[in-house]
Amino acid sequence: MLDTIEFGKRINHRPIIVSFLVSFLAGVLGLTADIKTGILSFLIVLFLLLCVYFPIYLPKLFGHWQLEKHGISYYKMTTYWDKLKLIIIPNQADFQFISYSQVKSFSINEENQQFQSEDILKINPAKQSIFPWLRKPFFLKLNMNQTNAKLDLSFDQLHDPQHTMYRLNNAIQFLNTKIN
Repeated sequence: MLDTIEFGKRINHRPIIVSFLVSFLAGVLGLTADIKTGILSFLIVLFLLLCVYFPIYLPKLFGHWQLEKHGISYYKMTTYWDKLKLIIIPNQADFQFISYSQVKSFSINEENQQFQSEDILKINPAKQSIFPWLRKPFFLKLNMNQTNAKLDLSFDQLHDPQHTMYRLNNAIQFLNTKIN
């Protein structure tokens, strides 16, 4: 096995850059009325993008996670402030780590169906939308003692549908050896 098996997209400066560009365009459009409207529209759009849109859809847009030698790491996005920190300071991303000894079982969820590791060949993932609010649920669910973690696969299914199932199969085989 390689050192890691990675899924999802790593966080970058795209959310903050997109927020400022779209806000700038809104501000320029608002300037056609007057300067106050331009500034107000810039600030409102900036607030909506940075504090509402991106925190809501961050797990689907930048849900990077990876299987490593001793466990699974993924972005810490449990609270609103964790997501906001990822958006504003992406270079200082906090990761959560799950040791393989903590994982009791896992399943692959696709839309409203749940598959176990032996059923992986039966999974036929739906085509994913480029819009995060239209993406169908497709994730690896890790069941631990008192909690669970849902690791998103929809980004990979959208951008690399031919290889996602192959990589997922490798990840499942590796997980089976580590937790069983």
